[in-house]
Amino acid sequence: MKKLSYIFIISLGIFAITSCDIDKSPYDSITSDDLAQSETSAMNVTLGTYSRMKAWTENWHRLFEYPGDNVALSGTTSDPLFFTYNYQRIPNGSRAAGFWRSSYQIAVSANQVIGNVVEGSSESNDQILAENYYIRALMHFTMVNIFGRPYNQGVNNPGVPLKLDAEPLNHPTRSSVGEVYDQVEADLLKAAALFTESKSNVFASKEAAWALLSRLYLYKEDNQKAIEYADLVMNSGRFSLVPTQTLGDYPKLSPESNTETIFAVKFVRDVDYESNGWFTIGSLYANIQGAGWGEMYASRPYLELVREFPEDQRNNFILPFVVNEAVTWGFYVRNNLNYGWTPLTPVGDGFEYTHNGTTKTVETSLNERGGISYFIDTDEGRKRILIDKQLDLRNNFPKYFITKCSGQDDQAHLWSPVVSRLAEMYLNKAEAAAKLGQNAEALELVNVIRSRAGIPANGLYTMANLGGKSVMDVVMEERMLELAWEGHRKMDVFRNGRTMDRRYPGTHLVGNNPKTMIQPNDNAIIEFIPEAQLLVHEGLTQNPS
Repeated sequence: MKKLSYIFIISLGIFAITSCDIDKSPYDSITSDDLAQSETSAMNVTLGTYSRMKAWTENWHRLFEYPGDNVALSGTTSDPLFFTYNYQRIPNGSRAAGFWRSSYQIAVSANQVIGNVVEGSSESNDQILAENYYIRALMHFTMVNIFGRPYNQGVNNPGVPLKLDAEPLNHPTRSSVGEVYDQVEADLLKAAALFTESKSNVFASKEAAWALLSRLYLYKEDNQKAIEYADLVMNSGRFSLVPTQTLGDYPKLSPESNTETIFAVKFVRDVDYESNGWFTIGSLYANIQGAGWGEMYASRPYLELVREFPEDQRNNFILPFVVNEAVTWGFYVRNNLNYGWTPLTPVGDGFEYTHNGTTKTVETSLNERGGISYFIDTDEGRKRILIDKQLDLRNNFPKYFITKCSGQDDQAHLWSPVVSRLAEMYLNKAEAAAKLGQNAEALELVNVIRSRAGIPANGLYTMANLGGKSVMDVVMEERMLELAWEGHRKMDVFRNGRTMDRRYPGTHLVGNNPKTMIQPNDNAIIEFIPEAQLLVHEGLTQNPS
């Protein structure tokens, strides 16, 4: 008998959430009758589903974040993440296969509740149903954006199978992108209408449904609705932007104590990562407290953008690995692929360096908003530099550790991945406003985020100081800055018909036929359907090579 790898048997580790902790306990063999007759059973299955989402977040993060231009891998790896990072997809990669499998396991778990709990039978049952509709929507939405083309490239393009029941031998074939979006929309609207209470932000909520609807409508280019649902979240009174002085510590806050997080997948100190997190999302980005591989660094374009204003608190998400405080280097890019560096000598308020036997002054350049860039002469011509103390190198790449996925509750790589937060709502609304020609409002919303980041008043945008950029360019840059390493950048680029420019140092440029400029119509922007699924799933079709 043919079997899908996501055949579901309810035997889940569950967790109970208190005000400050999550305890995990075993849970076995809930039947449909149990679910129909017991609110407690339905809640236990739902808690188990939340628990399963912890493992789901690892491949979710990698598949959405690594193909973007915020990251730079410093060496090759046998981990299949490399094939997503460099757009050299393989049909049997374990990362895509794991994401497919876990997403459908979670969807089937949600369906188990949806199919057996009677709507309207009690407020608590409606709450449980709402949470499961949200979870099912989130699974299908993320799946269609990994395995299907962006919505605006054609609603009839192949999407993913819509799994709307808990029958293990019911194997739906691929629905279209448009059909999947329609189902996600319907599930989220249903969820939003059913919620009866406001739990903490590690549970689905009405506002979490609104937030995901805002993103969905933005991806559909239904800009008025994207604004409408962003406004619902912003005006709900439940969330506020964390203050400027707290922004750099965002990942260190537990979700429940973070006023900006709308929904996050909760991880618990000394429970989820007892080894201090070597095999976590953050461990590839940094070595902290002696833990972590520290091999994937902040990209050169991100560093150049965030460093235009030293006051920008988002600089605190970058940790340069300094090995000699007494030496200052100017780092520049050589031939797109490698770094070079020049020793700098502090002189007054600036620096000097030696080029071809001549002592020269580092050139300081200010843009229209007072943003700072530095330049020197090299054998390859004039180069923009980043000024740092002498840094440790890995394969000639300076170690610019990323800390945005580490440090929760003072544990090295503990992190509760954020699905939605308030800053995204401001930026969703800004993007939608820009597309509707509401330029002044779009810039005002961008400036809220820039001001919160600590950028001074002269660094805010007006129509008079865009410096040749469009308002949409400004919104895209701010999304890149604010939402980095949260799984947005790949979709932001390609759904807007833009080119992913990866002409910067990183091992995505090594090997045969590296992809430096990825066009939005490139087949490589969507993952292959896992090969193992094609073998067991009759009627399932593969994405083009």
